[in-house]
Amino acid sequence: MALEIKNLKHLVDDGTHGREILCDINLKLDQGESLALMGDSGSGKTTLLNLICGLEPIQCGDIHIGNINIKNAADKKISLIRKNDLGIIFQQFNLLTGLNIRDNIAFSAKLANKFDHEHNERLTKNLGLAHLLNKFPATLSGGEIQRVAIARALAAKPKLLLADEPTGNLDLKNSNTVVDLLAGLAKTYNTALLIVTHSQQVAQRMDKVYRLVCGQLTQVNALEIEAD
Repeated sequence: MALEIKNLKHLVDDGTHGREILCDINLKLDQGESLALMGDSGSGKTTLLNLICGLEPIQCGDIHIGNINIKNAADKKISLIRKNDLGIIFQQFNLLTGLNIRDNIAFSAKLANKFDHEHNERLTKNLGLAHLLNKFPATLSGGEIQRVAIARALAAKPKLLLADEPTGNLDLKNSNTVVDLLAGLAKTYNTALLIVTHSQQVAQRMDKVYRLVCGQLTQVNALEIEAD
């Protein structure tokens, strides 16, 4: 099991009182399995991702990544999980401005001693980045930066990959390319993939689809979903 969430609850303070944004969430995701998470803006999808990767403290419930319950893990242990086992594609791409695109893509993989030159070359070619490797982030468009962030997350072959709207700034052609890569990676490298998306087309490519509504998580039929 790559990811298991048990009885997760989370309150947010809206200024006057606490509001339960996640209500008794339970979820399992196996290695090599892909899952799409849908829901309206503000429904708690990004909060759930932040909790999974240890960026927010768990108030109630448990989150297991592999055999580690991160609720009880020390900060150093959580940092090691993020370094060695977890790939993250968030909407703030956080590229290193002083490094060129080649070094940005390779950075996390080299940090975890998991750099694979041939894998890296395939990623840059498939994502249409090969001609940009010597450029710096400030010279790239928003869509190009997004593809670099995706390549960086994929380069280390993570056991669990979290992606928050990874196709949001991409045109249809590049969006399809990215979804193909993400879905293919889950199978090829036995990576568990959890992708937050508003796109019906993206969700239908995943093995399972869940919708988060009023704090409740419900599995839905991918063929019956409607775009938000």
